[in-house]
Amino acid sequence: MFNSNVTTPFAGFQWPRPENKYARYSSGHIFGAIVNGDTLVSVIEYGSEYLPGYTDNNGNPQGNESPDYKLYKLTHGMNDSDRSLWPNSLLGNSDQGAPVYFDNKTMNWKPDDFGNQTMFYRYTDSYTESHHYNSGSTQPLKIDIKQINFSFNQPEELKNVIYQEYKIINRSNNVWTNSYFNFFTDDDIGDSQNDGVGTDTNLRLTYTYNYTANDYDYGNNPPATGFLIIRAPLQFTGNVNDSVYYYHGKNKIVKRGYSEMKLNSSVIYSDDTFQPRNYREEYNAIRGLKNDGTPYINPVTNEISKFVYSGDPVNGTGWIQSGTSDMRFYHGFGPMTVNPGDTQIIVMAQVIDRGDNHLSSITKLRELSVNAKEFYDNCFEDVVISVNTGSSFIPEDFKLYQNYPNPFNSSTVIKYDLKQNGHVTLKLFDITGKEIVTLVNEEKNDGSYSVMFSPEINGYQLQSGVYFYSLSINNNIIETKKLMYIK
Repeated sequence: MFNSNVTTPFAGFQWPRPENKYARYSSGHIFGAIVNGDTLVSVIEYGSEYLPGYTDNNGNPQGNESPDYKLYKLTHGMNDSDRSLWPNSLLGNSDQGAPVYFDNKTMNWKPDDFGNQTMFYRYTDSYTESHHYNSGSTQPLKIDIKQINFSFNQPEELKNVIYQEYKIINRSNNVWTNSYFNFFTDDDIGDSQNDGVGTDTNLRLTYTYNYTANDYDYGNNPPATGFLIIRAPLQFTGNVNDSVYYYHGKNKIVKRGYSEMKLNSSVIYSDDTFQPRNYREEYNAIRGLKNDGTPYINPVTNEISKFVYSGDPVNGTGWIQSGTSDMRFYHGFGPMTVNPGDTQIIVMAQVIDRGDNHLSSITKLRELSVNAKEFYDNCFEDVVISVNTGSSFIPEDFKLYQNYPNPFNSSTVIKYDLKQNGHVTLKLFDITGKEIVTLVNEEKNDGSYSVMFSPEINGYQLQSGVYFYSLSINNNIIETKKLMYIK
């Protein structure tokens, strides 16, 4: 659960700070799937079926009683207890998989500041006792989630964006079929009773705006706020021309042969009366259906639709809300199949902005959403934070270094030097010479670089053994080295 403040009723998402005004009450997510013929759903809404920790190899939950499993926060430039205890075994701390990078100057692993502020926490639904907060619960899915939140102080437009990355891991021994993952939010822009909600399917943005021209809290130019999908779950295509990449400490993590899923649905509710009341209604909702399993009908086109209020309130066209209420929405993806041990990664951004009035705030929010995605797609190259991805000196020669650590289990770093500009490729091969993954394939300036390879993050089911990696400049092989992976 996020955007919730249990100590201050109706206060979850304060904006702008420190004006003591709030735009959201509570947010979370819902995951549902068919497992061995049963419908299982895990929910974070106003309560949570997740607890801190993880699911071990025997399917048992661990960590909830340990002080190691908590919310960790990095503030860039600050050396505090969270930084010293940042939960990654490469740092000598608990093995939770918090993001780290290899510092070429000190030859040590360090916590990875994704932004000016970075949060990490790991949680699981495997505790059966957490599935009794209402009578409509199911047995656990045995789902583990590693969540990273990060934000920036500059440029100015990024001050209104919070990025959230979810690594969703199937820790059960069962295949999840017909799986759906949805984000949920109960937005209250000041007064909770005068909001409207809309869906921009082109931007993959579902948003809340003030339906009336004035709000008692925000005045005559109330903001609009939304959930923007930056990276959707992946689907395997096998096409080498398809690729999806993620930002990871200003490095590109590339997954080839995959494409992103399309947004499946945005379901919108007007108050508690119509929200799902049990796991069957929740599963219908995250599939884009009404609580009883019947489809929505777009009243403008008279066609079945999984996107409620998909019109444009700014120009008054299409299916738009015709009255005001206390609004909340679900939006997400599916269906997908998640095998035991598989990981799906979803990146979402919370965005908020305001214009001169309640409708121009929607326009401003759309503009911000385009910028927020472009910053991510460009790996935040114009955003200054101290992440050691290169160095300022010019090397005397081309050089490929031995990966570190070697042998490795979860991740390893490969460093290389370039004495001049050129087109660089860095590839990994198995012992037969078959190419496994291309880690670098782009123009580079002279300098010293490093790239992290993680079979888990990159989505490769490698077997333990010997592999080779090769550096080429302008199609000329510079050097090849051997590495060892231990599963």
